[in-house]
Amino acid sequence: MILTLRIDKIEPGNYRAQVFDGREELGEFGAPGIAAAIRQCAGQPMPDLSGYHVWYEHVCAGTIPMSNMRIDPDGIAQRLMSLHGAIKG
Repeated sequence: MILTLRIDKIEPGNYRAQVFDGREELGEFGAPGIAAAIRQCAGQPMPDLSGYHVWYEHVCAGTIPMSNMRIDPDGIAQRLMSLHGAIKG
């Protein structure tokens, strides 16, 4: 199973993360940053979960396996920020 993690910046140091299975929202939580939201999702034990489609606002880092989310949440966050900046202009 692959879920979707959508992260939106509310204000500096305040991010909203939502987890979806298709269009169904499974949960929402706050985090102090993008990497923290990724780290929190990666720490949730779900045996059938392979990974997440990881979004930050309007950009997607792709489908990220759980192992990568656990090992490198900061790198994934940096990639999202780079994509976000490149698209935003």
